[in-house]
Amino acid sequence: MIGQREALHLFGCEVFDPAGHRIGIVGQLFLDETTEQPAWITVQTGLFGTNESFVPLEGAAFDGDTLTVSVLKDTVRHAPHVRLDDGDLLLEQEHALYLYYGLEYGVAPAEPAAPDADQVVAEGELPQEYVEAVRLKLRRWVAAT
Repeated sequence: MIGQREALHLFGCEVFDPAGHRIGIVGQLFLDETTEQPAWITVQTGLFGTNESFVPLEGAAFDGDTLTVSVLKDTVRHAPHVRLDDGDLLLEQEHALYLYYGLEYGVAPAEPAAPDADQVVAEGELPQEYVEAVRLKLRRWVAAT
């Protein structure tokens, strides 16, 4: 597990997948709101690092110089595109990332009720009671230099 102490050294380091393929360079860091521990990074990818992709830190290893994440380069490349122009993530964007990477997200409703005919939820959408049961988990971490 990468803690806050190591997180200070993540900015600007190279990111590799488990097969040793270079993915890019760490751009930003996001903390889990509940635990205050580093949970996600953005990786600058593409020509001249013009794109940023979200990558979970679950299962990642940091050796002081490089970060090896637990997901493959192609998985990162095909992840949902999230724009960070407006600051933190929206709830729907955050949910899409957790869903894409197969990570547990939020709190499931206490009693799953049978959906009514007019409450049918399309695949990928969040049931209203689920949305009400969760709150934004990730918070951007800005390190003062």
